[in-house]
Amino acid sequence: MIQVRYAKSAMENEEGMNHLWIQMAPPGPVQNARLQLLLPPGLHRSRNLSGVDEDSSGVISMGNTLTVTDVFIEIFTLEPVPCGEHIILVELSYTDADGTVTRVKQETMFKVVSEEESAEIRTDDEVVRRIKALQGVCGSSEQRQYNEYTPAKLIRLDSSQVSEWEKKYRVEGATR
Repeated sequence: MIQVRYAKSAMENEEGMNHLWIQMAPPGPVQNARLQLLLPPGLHRSRNLSGVDEDSSGVISMGNTLTVTDVFIEIFTLEPVPCGEHIILVELSYTDADGTVTRVKQETMFKVVSEEESAEIRTDDEVVRRIKALQGVCGSSEQRQYNEYTPAKLIRLDSSQVSEWEKKYRVEGATR
């Protein structure tokens, strides 16, 4: 019902980043489909890259029909995370045609490694290809937010020019 694939086989414990590809296949027509991720401490995620509606608490709502069967999410660290095995819990809830509310939970393991071990990380080429294709297609302002920075005023100091205050209070250092 739920399959999770990672772009990388492991994630670096400092300044680490990875992408998840969550594939869903419900048994039939569904209503009110919702997807939620529970991450271990120290791990963070961005809004889904698929452009699906998502609320401020991170619940991804796929509406009355599960037309979206693939969701892509970027996970990352902001501070060092302990190395080792960690678990991400993916939960899909929906109402089936009979009106029964169903919750499907999928635990997925991922590995966090140190910088020295990061050379052994393998990539899943299909996940990487899909992420790149998705980023090429997404052109909405919601998906691509850029920060604008005003250019800093450039101040040049001319060492040959000395102000009156500098002449009065300057102490020349002794050279040997």
